[in-house]
Amino acid sequence: MSENQQLAEISELLLEYSAGNYTFQGRISDAVDEYDMIISGINMLGEELLSTNVSKDYFSSIFNAVTDLVLVLGKDGKVIDCNEATVLALAQDKRDIIDRKLDDFIDSHNSIFEDIANSLGKKVKSVLLEESLIGNQNNIIYGQFTCSQIIDRFDIFQGYLVSIKDITEQKENEANILRAVFSAEQSEQKRVADDLHDSLGQELSMTKLMISNLKRHSSNDAKSLELIATCTDILDNSIQHLREICFNLMPGVLTRGGLNMAISELLKKLSSQGNFDIEFEKNPAIDRLESNLEIVMYRITQEFINNMIKYADASLLKVELNFQEEQNSVSLLLSDNGRGFDISILDKVGENRGYQNLKTKVKAFKGTVEIKSEINVGTSTFVKFPITAHHEQD
Repeated sequence: MSENQQLAEISELLLEYSAGNYTFQGRISDAVDEYDMIISGINMLGEELLSTNVSKDYFSSIFNAVTDLVLVLGKDGKVIDCNEATVLALAQDKRDIIDRKLDDFIDSHNSIFEDIANSLGKKVKSVLLEESLIGNQNNIIYGQFTCSQIIDRFDIFQGYLVSIKDITEQKENEANILRAVFSAEQSEQKRVADDLHDSLGQELSMTKLMISNLKRHSSNDAKSLELIATCTDILDNSIQHLREICFNLMPGVLTRGGLNMAISELLKKLSSQGNFDIEFEKNPAIDRLESNLEIVMYRITQEFINNMIKYADASLLKVELNFQEEQNSVSLLLSDNGRGFDISILDKVGENRGYQNLKTKVKAFKGTVEIKSEINVGTSTFVKFPITAHHEQD
């Protein structure tokens, strides 16, 4: 083989390899000269490239076969790579996902990437989080995030690996169970309220009527009349307390007129005490919600007001009820100008029962809750719920 043929052989080898054909092997002449050594070296390189390419293809096939969403993030939180499950779940072209920040796909105002970056380090190798993603057709995917750092063979930090398990069905089941429990509780409270009103309430009213008749038939004895008047006052107070108990158990105005009217009635009663300035911003666009959702939002309002009266020493209460048409959601903002408290107490087990109950109620209806408080400034509670049904109450 001549020198020109050897050079042509080298050129052909390089062309084949540039096209990804690593199985091609160059011919070596009998002379075994320097050109043959080059051809032999290129042949060996082809074998290495073929082996590496097979490994890469094998890894890629596994990467894309994983049903969980897998994302590779750079140090800045931008997506470097993702698997096919991610593309399908987000219903976006892979090219539209690459170079975007992880937070762009999260259904939250908080930065999950900051949580990941702040949590991981030399001592913490992985972190487990739960967050919701905005999936295809803007539906929400509840995900369990397993996050770890990517360290290269030189022990240099390169980025983050995030694996997301779709737990939407699990969350749906949990929410259904919580809603069923909540519905049972409200049904029982309504039954108790009706029983109290229809039985004890009627008996107290009848007793009052009989005492009134007794007054007409009694003598003009001053002590007897005073005793009758005292009994009447006690009965009046008992009837009033019974009405308040029945209202708190299941306010009739809520079932008849909806959330706007029920909160208005509650604030009117509070205003009659004369201890607070009250600002209520209601939204006429909110008609009727699912009955149990109306109840839970009303209960949250009650609980906030009760805590404010007990602990806040506030002079102003603000209530904002809003409807977000573009998100098909309803939100409630409650705030006061009271003492405030150290928000870290909510993380202490045993001291946050009320907060845990609130979170359970919100979770049952796929909502979100955010509590803020500042010492000597005030406290606010913000809850937001997706609207799943509009219907008239029975």
